[in-house]
Parts: sequence; C-alpha cells; structure tokens
Amino acid sequence: MQDSADSFFPGFWDGMGWGFGVAVKTEGPQRGRIGWSGGLGTDFFVDPDGTVGILLTQVEMGEDMSSLVAQFQSLHEPS
Repeated sequence: MQDSADSFFPGFWDGMGWGFGVAVKTEGPQRGRIGWSGGLGTDFFVDPDGTVGILLTQVEMGEDMSSLVAQFQSLHEPS
C-alpha cells in the first residue's frame, strides 16, 4: 500500500510506520504501538507493555468512524 497524503483521509498516516505487516506508531505517547485499522470497521492495537485492544463494528470506515476509532485508540495510554 502506498503511504501518501491522499491515500485515505487527512492525518491518517501522521506519525506512522510499518513493521511485521502492521502499522507502527513512531511518535507521541503511543510510540511503539502496533496495530491495524481495517476498512470494514475493525481496529486493533498491541502496546509494548502487552495491552491488547480489539474493536469490531459492522460499519464501513470513513469520516463518521474516525472519531470512534480515535476514542478507542486513546482508551489506553502506555506509560
């Protein structure tokens, strides 16, 4: 997948890299978090401390879902 500013919605790729086939947070308080946001309403993350988060919905990803995913991603701030 191409990492370009217009390949999804604005800001989606900010502070992200790739490793082991998933996204890796490279900046901020969640640095080192790996995970993936799927196009059909799924999201998961694994933090360096071992915390795992899984979100399963039946709503296609888009601007309406971005706030839900952002809230889910902020539920656990690794120390």
